[in-house]
Amino acid sequence: MVHASDTRSARDPVCGMSVDPDTVPHHADHAGRRYAFCSAGCRTKFVDDPGKYLSSDAPPAVSPSLVSMWTCPMHPQIHRDGPGTCPICGMALEPEQPSLDDVANPELIDFTRRTWVAGVLSVPLLAISMLAEMLGLHFVPPAWSPWIQLGLTAPIVLWAGWPFFVRAWTSVVTRHLNMFTLVALGVGAAFFYSLVVTVAPGIVPATSRMHGAVPVYYEAAGVVVTLVLLGQVLELRARAATGRAIRALLNLAPKTARRIAADGTEEDVDLALVKAGDRLRVRPGEAVPVDGVVVDGRSSVDESMLTGEPASVLKADGAVVTGGTVNGTGSLVIETRAVGSDTVLARIVKMVAEAQRSRAPIQAVADRVSGWFVPLVVAIAVATFVVWNLTGPEPRFGQALLNAIAVLMDSIPMVVITGQVPTALIGTDAFQ
Repeated sequence: MVHASDTRSARDPVCGMSVDPDTVPHHADHAGRRYAFCSAGCRTKFVDDPGKYLSSDAPPAVSPSLVSMWTCPMHPQIHRDGPGTCPICGMALEPEQPSLDDVANPELIDFTRRTWVAGVLSVPLLAISMLAEMLGLHFVPPAWSPWIQLGLTAPIVLWAGWPFFVRAWTSVVTRHLNMFTLVALGVGAAFFYSLVVTVAPGIVPATSRMHGAVPVYYEAAGVVVTLVLLGQVLELRARAATGRAIRALLNLAPKTARRIAADGTEEDVDLALVKAGDRLRVRPGEAVPVDGVVVDGRSSVDESMLTGEPASVLKADGAVVTGGTVNGTGSLVIETRAVGSDTVLARIVKMVAEAQRSRAPIQAVADRVSGWFVPLVVAIAVATFVVWNLTGPEPRFGQALLNAIAVLMDSIPMVVITGQVPTALIGTDAFQ
């Protein structure tokens, strides 16, 4: 048996919608082949009369042209066969072609969960560390404080922030250093240094202690991870809102059309079966299914979808009608001129999707800044370690390590601003 899931993408034979055979719950077997459906209704129609949807005019169950390509929202030159992250900026890839499928974004769900966990743990972490340093308020005994901070920070860095380390490693492998490179370096250095001095505080020189206590940077590592996660969630939510707007545009077109055969009989067919040159009847109150020309009838059509004007436009013989507009009180017979991706509505949706992925000038500036800022910071940190290790006061190694970590941690806010804020703003304004 040939399964639709053997391919990257399948097509519902009833409505023509692109579906993922591995995730949709609706399947049916016919003539040794498994077909996937977008809904139970389409499956029922197929089971009742498979031959109706498997004729020579019907769309194939699997179409190589429907294999969805994925691209980076900020770097459209990136193309992949499936989901993943951009090798340049580390952002999550998204489908190039908009879809009617209102599928929850798994990355948004995952990052939201990680943000909540990190946020809940960051509150007591800040209370224990910052209030003790700034106001001298000790909620726990000073000797226990590093261990409690370790217990609070470990889940934030090692679980909630794990995707950042994965993306940082990818940026190193692909030689495209980005925001996640510096976040992983700074957070990793701060956390593992703090872990080492918590387990073995004797290695820290007395001159580097604060009021006799060994300084740790758990709160810096935890809060940075939490804030970057929050920025990622805000950006993903903004992009999800834009996706809903695109789906609303796609839903303006009806799913079926009333086709008039050569003998004058009429039948309702799926929109995917309509071809250029077919004659369609648009009844009062229905949406025009495709772009075409009126060949019979007279009616007013609401074209506010195109123009934004609430006034209807009179349509008679020879008038051009656009798919997605709404017929008034009269009946029209139209001859199809454009279907599928050639319709005006499909081109509008495509332009909106491309606008969402377009790069604003601020993002270009951010890319240029990040391009030299990240390697420059790493170089300065390395130089700091070398200089202090050669010329600094004793114990030189401890002093050199502390100052190198300080350089990395202090640079994170700048790279987060240049890399995170512009993309979040772009996602918010893309559809406006």
